[in-house]
Amino acid sequence: MIRFEALEVRYGARVALHGLDLEVGAGITGILGPNGAGKSTLLKTLLGLLSPSGGQGWVLGIPLGSPEAVRLRERVGYMPEYDALIEDVSAFEQVAFWGELSGLSATQARDRSHEVLHFVGLDESRYRPVSGYSTGMRQRVKLAQALVHSPGLLFLDEPTNGLDPDGRTRMLNLVLKVRDQLGASVLLSSHLLEDVEQCADQLVILDQGRLKASGSMNALRSQLAKRMELRFLDPLTPAQEAELGQLGNLLASRQGVYDLELHEADPVAPFRWAQAQGAVLVQLTPRHDRLDEVLLRALHG
Repeated sequence: MIRFEALEVRYGARVALHGLDLEVGAGITGILGPNGAGKSTLLKTLLGLLSPSGGQGWVLGIPLGSPEAVRLRERVGYMPEYDALIEDVSAFEQVAFWGELSGLSATQARDRSHEVLHFVGLDESRYRPVSGYSTGMRQRVKLAQALVHSPGLLFLDEPTNGLDPDGRTRMLNLVLKVRDQLGASVLLSSHLLEDVEQCADQLVILDQGRLKASGSMNALRSQLAKRMELRFLDPLTPAQEAELGQLGNLLASRQGVYDLELHEADPVAPFRWAQAQGAVLVQLTPRHDRLDEVLLRALHG
């Protein structure tokens, strides 16, 4: 759905995105990184609001920076981080208006406004001015406007911004419904690890405009995590513990159980080592890192 080859984006003399090589498929992809990592710049580039200064990129087969890129706005939906809602206008009228801007007829836009406001749980409040809406309701209006023209691909920029825990859970459940019930793919930009971990199928980690890691959630954990729990029949002797350095870095030990960070992600190596040492290894358990550990490893090598 999205592909970059050495993509570079500049703001004047400053390079905001450095030579990105990336492929993103269907499903929910989390764009993760600290503030200033380049997440919003990436979304603006995908929307055609910024033109690449180098390299190439395609979204839904349309080349970025080409005259054709304007067609993307008919096929993608965008939920910005900050809202620009018209305070004295109802959610229904605003979403219908945005539908017309996306190319729907007036009748189609009004019908779709009813549908998407029901989808996000605002059907009973749709005729009220948004000035009386809570933060969570306002975020859901923004999601509704991104969905009104039935796009196949959505860009969500910090969709849980300003929400309490219940509101965050409700929004992330809606993101999952977009994938599962509407069949649309989603790029979710966030600096909140928990949000990405809860709903993303794939992960892209950015830092200072550079791609640090990308792939499926499980593949990234396996690629970046080499920690194993080794359980021996009997505790190792001090000499054997010293020899563990052949396998990796010893992180902790307790009564015959050793947490080890392997030099190489080879699950057979500990068994070969134990056999050579005359020790009986009875259990080996991968200790896949939590997402925060994966992020730190990607950012800091």
